[in-house]
Parts: sequence; structure tokens; C-alpha cells
Amino acid sequence: MKFGNRARQAARSELSQLNERMVFTPIHREDITKEEIRKSMESLMFLTEKRDGTIKARACANGSVQRDYLLREKVASPTVISESVIITSCIEAKENRDIMTCDIPNAFVQTDINEQEIGERIIMKIRGILLDILVEMDPDKYSDYVVVEDGRRTVYVVMLKALYGMMMSSLLYYLKFRGDLEEIVFRVNPYDPCVANRIIKNQQHTVIWHVDDLKSSHVDSGVNDNFLRWLKKKYASDGIGNVSVTRGRRHEYLGMTLVFTSEGKLKIDMIDYINKMCNEFPEGLDGDTKYPWTEKLFSVDKKSLILSTESSNSFHTHTMKVMYLAKRARPDVLPAVIFLSSRVKAPTVQDWNKLKKMMNFIWRTKDEVITLECKNSEIITWYVDAAFAVHNDMRSHTGAIMTLGMGSVCSYSLK
Repeated sequence: MKFGNRARQAARSELSQLNERMVFTPIHREDITKEEIRKSMESLMFLTEKRDGTIKARACANGSVQRDYLLREKVASPTVISESVIITSCIEAKENRDIMTCDIPNAFVQTDINEQEIGERIIMKIRGILLDILVEMDPDKYSDYVVVEDGRRTVYVVMLKALYGMMMSSLLYYLKFRGDLEEIVFRVNPYDPCVANRIIKNQQHTVIWHVDDLKSSHVDSGVNDNFLRWLKKKYASDGIGNVSVTRGRRHEYLGMTLVFTSEGKLKIDMIDYINKMCNEFPEGLDGDTKYPWTEKLFSVDKKSLILSTESSNSFHTHTMKVMYLAKRARPDVLPAVIFLSSRVKAPTVQDWNKLKKMMNFIWRTKDEVITLECKNSEIITWYVDAAFAVHNDMRSHTGAIMTLGMGSVCSYSLK
């Protein structure tokens, strides 16, 4: 084992937490149906070494087997739309709201599994060193349930709470968190189910969330203070862990650094992301270009050679990385990355050269941070235009931006 006894101690600590919180309970092998055994998940334990040298263990379930029998629409959890993050932040900057971002500790294992709602039991099997630790830790509870399968000691457990890796964990937690918010008079936005508002002291209190990462805002900092106390009471009691909190004008949220200036403006900083992305690009970048593309961006040279499998994979990876960036902090490169994303199935040398030009432009302008300002939240302005039949397959291209005053809070470029 790479981390030796430190790993065993970390795994023991994690299993002890799950055991004390009744995340699962053992069940005799003969009390499980053949169908339940077929659907049973393997238990996993992931170990990471922190900067201070301590080992962090995270217990998970291998929920991939659930793909065979769970429909995606029954397990997919909503996540906040990127545009919602930007729009709410832009309004918050204008109104000079107090901003608070939080991380809910161990969110999934605080979420009960209701067998009657799901319609079946969820079974997981624990084997190997994890079983040894579990039996050593609580022999009275688990020893009588140990069986030998394929030469390995095994314990089957019924899941009582959600666990990372289970396909339905995110949805179960979403439903719990949404229900808890609605109990304290929040109303969920009909267009984005991860945005909720309520009126406190005649002013809007807004909460957005992405699984267990949330952002809360109100003009009165005391409202956030009270909301934080509610979060801690609801989700951080009984030694579960602390709700990590950031207050002030600078917040790391969902891969973006949101900076709320004293002038009522919002800056979206992803310079660290750009540096990492460009440093991982397989060719050196010198930034020797003034533009992210040329007038031949949409042209397709059918004689251009197809890239090797390795280069094709790299093309796909970096195109998607730029897509993630462009949809949040660099809408100026959207037309290029949208076109390149239509070429990922069989990219050519010509496509690679276009990607490299765009990457050079991003590297050259990496320190440029988008600044947005909401002049009037009740006035929404759209700019839309289209170019007819400009693509090689005679398709057209549409571009659109939405602004609340200065800068584009929503940007689209569509083939």
C-alpha cells in the first residue's frame, strides 16, 4: 500500500464515520434476492495526500452498475446554469449585496434513502481490506454477516443514506436541500431549479447551488449571518463537519473567481485556469497572434490529413477545455471553439492549426479579465445576428449576447 499505515488509519476514520451515521446496515446473504445481488455495487475507497502530508480517505460506491437499470431521467440531478451564476452575481454587484459562498460538509451521507419512494433496496458489498477494518472496528455488528464468495470474504449491506458514486445520490441530496429551502419560504426559480429567492426585510435574498456548493446574497449581512446559522444547524450538527464559508468581495465558485468591486461591477477571473490549460497544451505557445482566427475559420480542407489518435484525443480535450472557459469568462473566443467542437470526431491538421492559433490568442490575452456591470436589472437587451450558409455544409451561423448594461452576461454562438 502506497501510504502504508497512514492509509489504513484514514480508511478506518472514514468507515467509522459511515458506521456511526448509519449510512448502511448489514444484511444476511440468504435474505438478498438474485436480482439484488446482480445489481449490488462494489465499495471503493479513494485516498489522497494533502499538502500537509495527511491522508484523506473518501468512501464511495461503484454506481456504474446502476446504469444498466436506472433511467437517466430518474437519477439526473439539476445543477445551476452558468448563466444563472453570472446574472445573479452581476445583480448582486449592482445592489452591493453581502455575498457568502459555502460548502456543505458530507452532503450525500446526510441524505436518507427512502425505499418506498425508490421502489427497491440498494445493496452494496464490502470486501478486502475495507471489510477487515469494518469487522475489526465493530465485530458485534458485522462478524455474523461475513460470507465467502469467489474466495473472498464479503459483507452485503443495505444503503440507508446516499453515498458518493451512487447514481441517484446527487438527485436525492438535491430534493432534500430544495425541500429544506422551501420550508423556510424560498421559492425556486421556474427556469433554473438551482436558483431560489425569498423576501427578507423587504429585500431579495438569493441562493444558488451546485450540489453542495452554494452562494447566498442579501443587502443586509445579518440575513446571511442567520442563514449561515441555519445551514450549520441543519447540515453540520453531530460532528459531521464544518460548513466552510467565504465572505467578502472575492469568491472562488465553480471554477471561477468572482470579484465584486466597490464600483458595483463584477469581474470573472479565470487566469489560473488559463495558465494551467495553456501549460498542458502539447505544443509551445508564444502568443504571437492578434486574433483568435482568420477569415478561413469556417473553411474545411478535405485534403488535410486526419490527426493521429493521440493528437485527436488532445484536440478534443483542449477544445472542450476552451469551451468551458468561453462559456464563463472568455466569450470572445466562442465562434472559434464552437466551430472546432463540430470537428472533434475526425479532426485534421488544418483543425489543429486553428486550435493552436486560438490557444496562442488566449495565452497572449490571458491577463484580460471580463468586467460586467448591471445598469438596470429591469432592462434586458439582446443583440442577435446571423450569417447565412457560411459553413462548408451550407449551414448558417448565429451569434447572440444578452447584456444588463455593460458586458455580455449571456453569450451564444451557434452553427
